[in-house]
Amino acid sequence: MKTRSLLARLAAGAILLFAFGVAVYRAKVQTIAHDEALTYEWFLDQGVGDVLHFNPANHVLQTLLAKPIVKIFGVSEFTLRVPTLMGSAIYLIAVYLLCQKLFGDGLVMALSTAMLALNPMAMDFMAAARGYSLGLAGLAVAMYAFARLADRGKFDSGDKDWRWGCVAASVSLALSVAANFTNVVPATCLALSFTVVALGGFAAVFRFRDRMVRDFAKYFVFPGVAVGFSLLWPFLIQARLAPTNTHLDRASDAIRDVFNASFLYKWTDDVFNSLGAVPSAAGSWQERATELGADLLLPLLFCFVLVGLILAFRTPDESGKHQNAQCRIFAGAAIASVVLTVVLHFVTKVNYPFSRYCLFLVPLFTIAGVLAGQEISSRFPWLLLKGAGLLLAAIIVADYAASMNVKSFRYNAYDVISRNLYQTIEKDAQSRGLTSVRVGGTWWYEPEINFYRLRYKAKWMLPYEVKDRSYFWQTPGALDPAGYDYFVFVPPSDPHLTGPRIRTIFHDDKTQATIIAIAHD
Repeated sequence: MKTRSLLARLAAGAILLFAFGVAVYRAKVQTIAHDEALTYEWFLDQGVGDVLHFNPANHVLQTLLAKPIVKIFGVSEFTLRVPTLMGSAIYLIAVYLLCQKLFGDGLVMALSTAMLALNPMAMDFMAAARGYSLGLAGLAVAMYAFARLADRGKFDSGDKDWRWGCVAASVSLALSVAANFTNVVPATCLALSFTVVALGGFAAVFRFRDRMVRDFAKYFVFPGVAVGFSLLWPFLIQARLAPTNTHLDRASDAIRDVFNASFLYKWTDDVFNSLGAVPSAAGSWQERATELGADLLLPLLFCFVLVGLILAFRTPDESGKHQNAQCRIFAGAAIASVVLTVVLHFVTKVNYPFSRYCLFLVPLFTIAGVLAGQEISSRFPWLLLKGAGLLLAAIIVADYAASMNVKSFRYNAYDVISRNLYQTIEKDAQSRGLTSVRVGGTWWYEPEINFYRLRYKAKWMLPYEVKDRSYFWQTPGALDPAGYDYFVFVPPSDPHLTGPRIRTIFHDDKTQATIIAIAHD
């Protein structure tokens, strides 16, 4: 093995080990996030019936794996996140194999691996107890299977590698959808682009009477459908489209969110959540960078991948270049995923997704962008062009590295104080010798405080109750704010209680979360 190849492998391996180590550390030490706590409260804390309840927030594969783990080992931040770490490990291994298969052992492979492993949005969900890492793992495994099969020309049912490769990819795509319903978009697009390449063109896909097409469906379509239906049928019979209308109304807002989450992760807040997250100041460099990314850089990336795809399709199939088939599969899926998202918006009125709902764009456009670069470079073998591509990849990796975060999840950054909220109440209640403590207040921190009540087996504390005049729902039988021992609120739910019986025991300047203790003696 050449020294260069060995160094590239060692660098890629070190990056992957580092990324997984960070994920394990975050899973162990970070406070529970709002969505994680809701997952436990809604789907895991009760019986099996709740596990099978349809809700877009129920990431089925994560929930099914987490249920026995927290039952056997007890609930904690770490045990709740164990399935996520399993998905992270599979994703990172698949990333290494995929990049090595596509780009060989060199600098391009190392940089591609780094861009896929160190993307800050992906790193958030390699630790958070949600289904995103399992979804990424399913997509990455399927992409690796596609990369291997692209070397073998057209589909051949007599080839054992073709048969098992198709089955593995099909099942992996089904599992990615089971992990996160929004992965139906990239799974569909990857399946379609692979089908076109495997069968030898668009026209061949519609020759349903051909033996090759029927055999292809047998090994590629039916296994995934069977696995997906077996896992998801209890949820599919409950599915409704209405809950998906909670996302972004405009495509420009979605593009800004995607750009900020990956490239301005450290310098912008999550503007969706109003608690401690605010838009960038007017005229600030963050706002200008966001507009540049949304109006120019990401559209340029889309066009760049599209050009690479067109060049790949203009190359004759008999040229024997595996790179062309790989570019057709992955660039085609990347372009199609954007087009399908737009089509779904106009046809079904499903709103545009937040960045975490389209996390699949990270592996699709990273791989497609590098392949498109190679496709263009093969037509225009200019040293300056290759150098510019490597420099851009290095800048992206540096930006990702500068965004390293082990304190909070960007999409729920306000939850970094959730454990402090619970511990403040616990300390004050113990100092007062209270038992059967009643806590109520804002809906924002209800799942987190209830999670810690269960996690620390706090028998002295009754379940947290929602009493929030700014929210559409409250706990049945909830008291007036003055009736609680402790009341948690943010400005919209401020009860405006004053007097000698009221003490402020906690206040956070950023989120404006406040706890007051109410004496009843």
